[in-house]
Amino acid sequence: MKRVLLVAVVIVVAGAGGLGIRAGLRALSFFDVRRIELAGARHITAAEVVAAMEVPEGSSIFDPIGSLADRVRALPGVIEARVSRRLPGTIRVTVREAEPVALSALGSRLVLMDRLGRPLPFDPTRPATDLPLAPADSTVARVLDRIREADAELFARIQRGSRVGRDVALDLEEGRFLLRGEAGPAEFQALSLVADLLNREAKPWSELDARFPPRVIVRGPRTSVGGRRA
Repeated sequence: MKRVLLVAVVIVVAGAGGLGIRAGLRALSFFDVRRIELAGARHITAAEVVAAMEVPEGSSIFDPIGSLADRVRALPGVIEARVSRRLPGTIRVTVREAEPVALSALGSRLVLMDRLGRPLPFDPTRPATDLPLAPADSTVARVLDRIREADAELFARIQRGSRVGRDVALDLEEGRFLLRGEAGPAEFQALSLVADLLNREAKPWSELDARFPPRVIVRGPRTSVGGRRA
């Protein structure tokens, strides 16, 4: 019986589209908002979203929802928010958050950093975050973000990013990559290929320099004599 009622309501509302009908439906407690679902979130919590939306008790599923999306979108770290209805009493919120690319020191604490080198308001321990360390630097952040999008496996191997003049240094467990600030997928792929080849052949290296594409310059391990390379 409940399913029949819901189908009838959907047909009436869609067909008539009248404000009077909607007003009448708002008065039915059957259509009160009882549940708010959150999708797409990794860092913000449902409690934060519900608090931002400020949905009054007794609100109807047929009340306007445009302002709810605006309030969620105003939350720090939220790039986009969409709000939809599901009868009889559920509001679904779908968000897109700013993507962290590194952990950066801010005073005595670590914060998440976005692709422009700006700190994000998210708790770096929720969920547990496995990201490279880097300064709050837009050039480093953009390189890390491009690698994250182009080569997730390589991104996962990066332990630290830093500036070297106008260029960027990326420290991996086995050595360091040097790249131009505007480096793209071709350089990332070349570095990965050379590093994998050297590792498979058990040839030690300390630095791979991709600042002069299409070449990758291989520098051997440092020696203990005067800091010179072998």
